[in-house]
Amino acid sequence: MNPNPAILKSSVDVMSITEREVRPDFDAAISDVNHNGLPQAVWARRGREITDHFTNNPSIKVRHVHRGGIWQFEAIVDVEGRELYLLMTHQNLKRLQKLFMAKGYSTHYLFSLLHLNPAPIFKQQELLPLDSDEEEAREEDCEKILGEFAGMIDKVYVVAFDYVDFVVAKGAVYLCDQAGSTINSFDISDMLIAKNVTDDDDALGSDRVKAPKKAEPLVKLKKKA
Repeated sequence: MNPNPAILKSSVDVMSITEREVRPDFDAAISDVNHNGLPQAVWARRGREITDHFTNNPSIKVRHVHRGGIWQFEAIVDVEGRELYLLMTHQNLKRLQKLFMAKGYSTHYLFSLLHLNPAPIFKQQELLPLDSDEEEAREEDCEKILGEFAGMIDKVYVVAFDYVDFVVAKGAVYLCDQAGSTINSFDISDMLIAKNVTDDDDALGSDRVKAPKKAEPLVKLKKKA
């Protein structure tokens, strides 16, 4: 695994946005007594931020993918590396992995995109092979999701995060096989620590406060003989 460090850093920044940051604006603009739609507002803010991160980067693009009536997610494309990155909570990733293994098929966008990753290594993961219609539907959905980047992606990574009391606590990047099982992963929680240190420095000011110099008296008194 050799994921793009710039994308990982931006993922940490964006996924650090939670209801804690979005709720004041939501209360002011929509409702302070009914928070239906707040989780979607959080993802919308994250989508805006990740797009802003790479606006002027010719080698990294953000694709905005609509699913169903109102849901949308952002897929980050490393054009030169031929890789695609998805952001989600660790809880949701684990839920989807269990679903894929139990059902053998899903219309979820992650399952469609994992078509691009390596085939399962262990034969027991192939107990429920896809029929031709399911496989065709999966490939078509994958191409639809990728849009202009169809045929340009060789690998899909998932960058997933854990939260405690609306504060991001841990993060990791995953490479999964076509069945959704984890092939490899590594922890990026140290990037969260680095971000928190930077945020603290920005809040306090990057220049350290210098100790005041000892004031020189304006008039020097003569010493008594």
